[in-house]
Amino acid sequence: MSSFTVSTGFATYTGFRAAPQKAVAKAAAVPRVGGRASLVVQANKRVAKKASVVLTQADPNLGAAGDLVEVSLGFFRNHLEPMGKAKKATAEILAEVEAQAASEVAAKAAESAGAKAIATALKTIGKFVVKKTVGEDGKIFGSVTAAEVADAVEQQTGKALDKKAIDVPEISEVGVYDVTVKLHPEVVGEFKVDVQKA
Repeated sequence: MSSFTVSTGFATYTGFRAAPQKAVAKAAAVPRVGGRASLVVQANKRVAKKASVVLTQADPNLGAAGDLVEVSLGFFRNHLEPMGKAKKATAEILAEVEAQAASEVAAKAAESAGAKAIATALKTIGKFVVKKTVGEDGKIFGSVTAAEVADAVEQQTGKALDKKAIDVPEISEVGVYDVTVKLHPEVVGEFKVDVQKA
């Protein structure tokens, strides 16, 4: 029988028999069960299967763009994120959404203030003249349209009004009439139109 020696970190072998092992310092004590190292598993909490996301587009089932919603992780990963409908809620994205909401509020406030200023100017000027041809019986030919009122306002103030927002009463003869214009969802301007003979 041939004899050979192989030395490893754990045992020295001579031939086919293991030689007695010299004392080797162990780095760390690992619990052993039946000669094998055991694996210690600690129970962890269940993984949260929900994700907080910020919508980048309005969704009828979730909310408006910029809303912070909580959806299932799979729905976010498989649908919302690939379609570009939502982003994971991080501090940067939340700050960006807040800044965008603040700018929208400021823009709406500026628009409302502009509409109030136009309403005040219309009330201050008070009367706008529209000339129409009149028949022998004092009745005007045709009617006074919102476009004609808008042109009269633009000639005197330089401000163009939306003719669809102007509410003109039915005018059939010469005289002074009250007209309203919706400048903003919250602001309605009032002024008078003086229909005169051309």
